[in-house]
Amino acid sequence: MTGTQDYYYTYPVAGALGCAIAVGLAVFAVALVRALVSDPDLVPPAADQAEQKTAHPVGPGEFGPDLAWPLYPFRQSRADVARARRNVAANNSAIWRPVRWFNREAKGLWVLFPIPVVMFSFLALASLTSWCCYLVYAVVTTVSAGASRVALVPAAALLRSAERVRRSRLRTDAACMRCFHVTSWPAYQCPSCLRPHHDVQPGRLGVLFRRCACGTRLPMRASLAAWRVTPVCQRCGAPLAVGAGAVRDIRVPVFGDISAGKTRFLYASLNSLTATAAQAGLAVTFPDKDSQEQADFGLGVIRSGRETAKTSTNGEVSLTVRLGVGRPSELVHLFDAAGEHFRSARRPDALRFLDDGQGLVYILDPFSIAVVTERLGGSSAPEVVRAHAAAGDPQLTYDEVANRLRDGGVPASRGRLAVVVSKHDLLRQAGLELPADSGPLAQWLWDNGLHNLVMSARRDFAEVRFFTVASQAVPPGGPDDPGRPLRWLLTAHGVKLPPDPDLSAGADTADTADTAGSADPGPRQRPARTAPGRHAGARS
Repeated sequence: MTGTQDYYYTYPVAGALGCAIAVGLAVFAVALVRALVSDPDLVPPAADQAEQKTAHPVGPGEFGPDLAWPLYPFRQSRADVARARRNVAANNSAIWRPVRWFNREAKGLWVLFPIPVVMFSFLALASLTSWCCYLVYAVVTTVSAGASRVALVPAAALLRSAERVRRSRLRTDAACMRCFHVTSWPAYQCPSCLRPHHDVQPGRLGVLFRRCACGTRLPMRASLAAWRVTPVCQRCGAPLAVGAGAVRDIRVPVFGDISAGKTRFLYASLNSLTATAAQAGLAVTFPDKDSQEQADFGLGVIRSGRETAKTSTNGEVSLTVRLGVGRPSELVHLFDAAGEHFRSARRPDALRFLDDGQGLVYILDPFSIAVVTERLGGSSAPEVVRAHAAAGDPQLTYDEVANRLRDGGVPASRGRLAVVVSKHDLLRQAGLELPADSGPLAQWLWDNGLHNLVMSARRDFAEVRFFTVASQAVPPGGPDDPGRPLRWLLTAHGVKLPPDPDLSAGADTADTADTAGSADPGPRQRPARTAPGRHAGARS
């Protein structure tokens, strides 16, 4: 009889327990579906950005976190666990609502004991089951998110390190031709919503790709993003050349006095560079419309032998040249400003490009040297008038630029300066011939009253070389080739060009001799550097 009674009660109890567990699973399933599918608590990019700003306040000159969706393990997983917990609590509150009513309104029904006890036990087991399921879900989600972060954080750090090494090796700092700002990491513009992303590096927003707030996927490394989306300047937002931030970027400012021949040298050297690149099978293109139009105009002037117009004091000549095609290409930026800017500090921003030059070119007009002018018959001599001689002292123009760089804290430890004596063809027609090699040319400048300039240049820059150039188109490698100074600066920064025979030795090798005679220390003597400065290669 006892066995029959046990059999009689076992199945109903087991059935009740099973039903209670099923109800608990249903309570959790409903809560989970609502939390993940039907009514999720999404953390949008704006909310995540606000949280990041609160946790890590943005300092002066810094950019706030980009507006993109964070990776699931870094933020959304916590929101899903919290939402599921709230849903489980709400569902359990709902199933206990009849019991609370029963306890409040129908206390007399306790005489039906043990029915109330069975009801309480059933609901308690259902609630316990739902909370146990939530606990399992929370533990699994938290552990999985933690394991993902443990794997993703080192992977992101490794990719960031690889990008830093690559940028340092190639010197991929990107230059803006509108505001002359140079940054080691440009911003990249979303192609859909045009929102700039200032920090496209592997991290909590993505390792290989990130998802913009608009839903568009963007690469997470400059070596990829630079070719798939538009690079833009971090400061002014101007579009940069395709590949900016991923290819070698070289900036060559040209400075000199009014009418010294800066603009003509820029276009003549560019003409020689295009011919040299063609000999090496290297494509030369201009990545933006302004550069293309300026190059077409300037090269047309040089190749036709026409005179170049004076650079306006309200603008600068700046153009970008791409050497090569695609990922192995290199960007070369050439800058020139009106000579008036080098005589005063009225518009200091007009010379902003000098601060980030990786190799400077100083254009020196030989007709502005007093000894040369007197030898030709004075400033009214036909040869001097025909050459449109610069009126200022060459030393003053150099000192203005050198002082600007020195006062701005731009060091010269890796700087290179090409001192270019322009208009040599016109000087030759006037009956004066200059030495072709760097050392003898420096000696000639020294002997003709510019010993202070020669000494200052060698003191201020790590490498200095002296060149003579013509004021017209000259074939590459020919006498007075205006491309030689530019090729020297470019090859020194890793650009693969055919070497000039006289530039194959070390820097300033023809200049190592004592050229001032026994009565003075000579131009190669370097005084102690009391203030470090680097006139080229700044912020590289």
